[in-house]
Amino acid sequence: MTDETFYKQPTLTDIHPGDEPPSALPRQIGPYKIESLLSQGGMSLLYMGIQPETREILAIKVLSPAFTTHPEMASRFLQEAKIIGMTNHPNIVKLYGEGPWEGGLYIAMEFIRGVSLRQFIEQQSLSLKRCIDIILQVAYALCHLHSHGVIHGDLKPENILITEEGQVKVIDFGIARLHEDVKKEKKKSSKIIGTPTYMSPEQKENPSQISFASDIYALGVIAYELISGKLSFGVIHLSQVPRGLRQILEKALAVSAAERYPDAIKFISDLSSYLKSGGLEKDRPGADQLKEILETLRTASESLSPSIIPNFSSFEIGLAKHKTPGFGGLYFDTFKFRDHSCLFAIIQPVLQGLETPIFTANLRGSLRALAKDENPFSLSSSVGKLSALLQEDPLGQKFNAAFLFLSPIRDELAFLSCGLSNLIHISTDHRTPRVLTSQNPPLGAPVRSDLFITIDNWNIGDLLLFHSFDPSNDTTLQEALKENLFLSPQGQADALVKKIASQDKKPQVLFSLHRIG
Repeated sequence: MTDETFYKQPTLTDIHPGDEPPSALPRQIGPYKIESLLSQGGMSLLYMGIQPETREILAIKVLSPAFTTHPEMASRFLQEAKIIGMTNHPNIVKLYGEGPWEGGLYIAMEFIRGVSLRQFIEQQSLSLKRCIDIILQVAYALCHLHSHGVIHGDLKPENILITEEGQVKVIDFGIARLHEDVKKEKKKSSKIIGTPTYMSPEQKENPSQISFASDIYALGVIAYELISGKLSFGVIHLSQVPRGLRQILEKALAVSAAERYPDAIKFISDLSSYLKSGGLEKDRPGADQLKEILETLRTASESLSPSIIPNFSSFEIGLAKHKTPGFGGLYFDTFKFRDHSCLFAIIQPVLQGLETPIFTANLRGSLRALAKDENPFSLSSSVGKLSALLQEDPLGQKFNAAFLFLSPIRDELAFLSCGLSNLIHISTDHRTPRVLTSQNPPLGAPVRSDLFITIDNWNIGDLLLFHSFDPSNDTTLQEALKENLFLSPQGQADALVKKIASQDKKPQVLFSLHRIG
């Protein structure tokens, strides 16, 4: 086996499962309703579940059926739950519950919406400052783990998620160990356990000698990959990282565990001192400042839409988003009015560029002011005023938009689209999806007549799909809906966006709205 082949291997374990496919989707695991299968690993299955009382989405991990009668694997699985339960840190996945069910054992964990750090490394899209911020967050997680006697043992970019809000989450404690248990082991293991690229020399030589310093080594490799902007596959050239960081990484990557950082605290201290010393400004590459500016603009653009959708007593909401690099400028918002009616809006600038967040923020302020001042709210009046304001604005920006106004008192919906999408409506008395159209010119464009609005009945049990997808995707969306019709609104929204986003790569958002009262 060549070194390159060795280092490109995924996580190695001392037990090798068969390729047994998952059985039929279980309806319930423990107290949790199961929505869908998220992924299948070598030793476990990961499902999306719903907490019945709170309607909160969770990730439900179950031991693969091939190992339900395997005492060692069952013990290791329960050990993972125990270890996660020992921790309580914002940079570590949270445990909600664990135990037996009719299909074996399960662990209920926080459902994290985000992408793996590996994707960021492969895209080479992060500034040096953002790289260091991520490294520090991972180090804080390690510090917390080590203070509780936990050795992660498989720290790698795939096991580090970045949430939509930019927060780091360390996951996957499948081969994590307690330091006190490792110290009790005396025999040398012949099985390599871990991921070769991120394993320390002592971990490769003898897995029973793993220690806190082994996690520090893995952190050093991850830091190198982030800063250099490429995956290492076991080959590290510190000359490719800024001069001020070389000494820190050299110590983290020392071959001898005794020469490495003794704990994450000292690593954090040295990296923080580097930031405070002004070394970042001296070391950053010429294009790095531009990357930082772009990150700031991207964050500003994403913060325009609400991070938390309010609860509505009349219906349940599922919200799913597909984000892409760059400045798509997709903005959505929700508004509640005194008469229990509500407004949903999805808006996207016609022209995209660095200035997009500024233009979108300008429109957002106007829309929120109109929604606040209109009493009672009138969809045609408010959208007409908004378009007129944009026409008068010297910026001259135009926006594609869609608006959905729901009135539970009148059992009525009103839909208006300005160059964006259609609305899909499934009513209780007619289960075939209906596509409601209401096409008008983009916001900010001259309007020759009154805006065209579609009015329809809105009854208990009805389902609405309010989204940003191009109308050409309506047929695909309806077909995907048939396969996911009986999921919860959130599971449904996630499944539909995943299906359509694989074909349409633009930024997207979809609301699944199920009326319950």
